[in-house]
Amino acid sequence: MEFPWETVLCFVAAAALVAVVVWVTRLKTVGVTKVLVNSLAGGALIMGLSAFNILVLPFNILNALIVGVLGLPGAGVVIAASLIL
Repeated sequence: MEFPWETVLCFVAAAALVAVVVWVTRLKTVGVTKVLVNSLAGGALIMGLSAFNILVLPFNILNALIVGVLGLPGAGVVIAASLIL
């Protein structure tokens, strides 16, 4: 039985989200603060790109966390995912 690629992508995204949540809860307070600040910066980046019509990206907490945790490569992931999907 074949699974559609969307289903596989959802499973991979869910596993990655669980891994990030476990990783964040194991950090010390400084690490959590850093992730929160980076997430806010990631949200600002997404809003800035969308505000100037450079790229129209959905602004939600998941995208901000991806950019916040992964940094610039996370921004690339969010941009690539929005272009593919």
